[in-house]
Amino acid sequence: MPVQINLPPAFCLNPGKLIALSHRRCGNRPQAAYPYERGERTVSRGGGMFEFDKYDREAAHQPASPKISYTPFEGGRKRALLLWGEHCIECAAPDCFVSCDLYQARPDRRCRRFRFGAFKNTAFQSSSGYGAEVIFKRWAKLEARGNALLLRNEVVGLLERGIELLAPITNRIGTAGAKLLGDIRWSYLTHSLLERMNASLHRRHSPHDLPDAFVIEIYNPGTADVVLMLTMGIDRTKLTPGITAADLPRPVVAKLTLPPGYFREDIARETYAELIGSGLPFNLALTPEADEGTHLIFLSLDFVSYAQAAGGLTAKHQQRVKRPPAKCVIFDLDNTLWDGVLLEGDVTLRPAVTNVIRQLDERGILISIASKNAHDDAMERLRVFGLDQYALYPAIGWSAKSESVRQVAERLGLGLDSVIFVDDSPFERDEVSRSLPEVDVLPDSAIPTLPEHPRLQGSVTEESKRRRLMYRQSMERQTAEAALGSDYMEFLASCDIRVDIRPSEPEDFDRVAELVQRTNQLNFSGRKYQRTELEEIMLDRTAERHVIDCSDRYGSYGTVGFCLARRVDDGIRIEDLMLSCRIQGKFIENALLHHLCTRPEWCASFVEIVFNPTDRNAAAGSVLRQLGFAPAEPDLLRTDAVPGQFHPKFMTIVGTHGIQRVFWGKQIG
Repeated sequence: MPVQINLPPAFCLNPGKLIALSHRRCGNRPQAAYPYERGERTVSRGGGMFEFDKYDREAAHQPASPKISYTPFEGGRKRALLLWGEHCIECAAPDCFVSCDLYQARPDRRCRRFRFGAFKNTAFQSSSGYGAEVIFKRWAKLEARGNALLLRNEVVGLLERGIELLAPITNRIGTAGAKLLGDIRWSYLTHSLLERMNASLHRRHSPHDLPDAFVIEIYNPGTADVVLMLTMGIDRTKLTPGITAADLPRPVVAKLTLPPGYFREDIARETYAELIGSGLPFNLALTPEADEGTHLIFLSLDFVSYAQAAGGLTAKHQQRVKRPPAKCVIFDLDNTLWDGVLLEGDVTLRPAVTNVIRQLDERGILISIASKNAHDDAMERLRVFGLDQYALYPAIGWSAKSESVRQVAERLGLGLDSVIFVDDSPFERDEVSRSLPEVDVLPDSAIPTLPEHPRLQGSVTEESKRRRLMYRQSMERQTAEAALGSDYMEFLASCDIRVDIRPSEPEDFDRVAELVQRTNQLNFSGRKYQRTELEEIMLDRTAERHVIDCSDRYGSYGTVGFCLARRVDDGIRIEDLMLSCRIQGKFIENALLHHLCTRPEWCASFVEIVFNPTDRNAAAGSVLRQLGFAPAEPDLLRTDAVPGQFHPKFMTIVGTHGIQRVFWGKQIG
């Protein structure tokens, strides 16, 4: 439990005064605050603040040095000031100072839980210019009081510099106060002042201003993997009366496996959004799984706002924040959906996985797999867990993860920027991020909070709930198509495709809104309407609004298109046409044009369509060229309506003026 002491106002640290003091003390010539520091000092851009003033310079400590090269994180534009220190997992200070056999006094008489404290090791590259080297003793953990107030890197660097300059002074004052007053709590004056400053920063933070990520960079100098548990949880000792356990947000718990050498993990904001958004005081801690002796160099432990510089991975992360809703989540398997490695033995499904996948599925979010595994074994295990039915076009094999993700997106007919990829391995996530910067990449620790992810809210229409079934039926169609060989038209004829074209009804609004907002590849005008704009369009009596439904012998596609058209002289102008990518290549646009042009009350001699090329609707442009459309005006294409020109010769078209059955040009019924 943290110990607090009552101090006169003169001892209350003000962040602004610390900055000013650091300017006055430092001048133009940076000064080393402690005898053991080496090398030139710079304003810190990251890395976190550690208790370097408590380092035991008398310890027989041989500093570590990096054995492999690495590129440290440099992408933070802003970060929070976090004050990391050594703590005990069974702390009951100050009573335990007398009763605990493990107690070893530091200079401030708090308990020494690191073998020699935290050593500033300048041999390690980081954005701050050093690493914090520690060796954990028994029951040790590295802990910080939570604070997510994002400040410019320069400001945080000056605060850290001010703390380093003041710490020796407050240490001496505390030692003198303890001797003079006989109160041990004065010995850890510096610690108490920093806790007060942290509390002040925390109170200034707006719960709506969340960091982009919590960046973890650690160097493991050993030869074996090291396992750490990261925890973020509410500090219940700081809660006001009346707040019960039921009112508290869920803690964040993540297992980190550090291979020898450099390790980086970016914990996504969705993981801790509920915790920090609550505004309640919280703590962060890293605890080794091993009982003692874990040797690590901490390079960055920071809440950050990513830099917006073009070209880097951090800029890609920044772009992802503004991305449109996602349509698909692709999961790794080993140590992601389940614990364990399938090829090495039995695996156990993680507790939250089934519920999360079901929630996403109900919202129309598609699920797939990208895993390096034996395909049949992995699918059998998914079947045992009851998840095989959710996995659409799973890419299970030995290809690079980026290739697997690309393959899944192509088979689903989705753009890469509508995909989220989840994997436990920092290596695999980095490989996908570098190869496919459009893809949003998350660690496995984000799985429990995926339903809260702002890009995964989906929709609640009956159409969205059936989306997976529709893709399942599409998989069956493709299997049948492959069995028929290369005669694609013969295959389409065998499908008994039926297209229903009808005026829109009020109950169509949610599905039409979903189509308008989500459709990219076959969005002919390139427009994206907000719901309020669409409401006005649906009330416009000067234009006709057509809804297109489609089915075949494999099942129903549901509502697959929306068309806004009006009569212009003796022709037709289509002002908006959106078609689902699920019916791409099935000539549904032919059916619509045939229906519009052959209606007795219209009998058009030409057709115009508004076409605005975008970086996503090249498929729509290709369709129009094949249909004979050519530029007439800017953003307007036109073609003559020759009888039979748009005849789809193998489908049933049900329109407002009757039913036609057309097969290879021969009209039946």
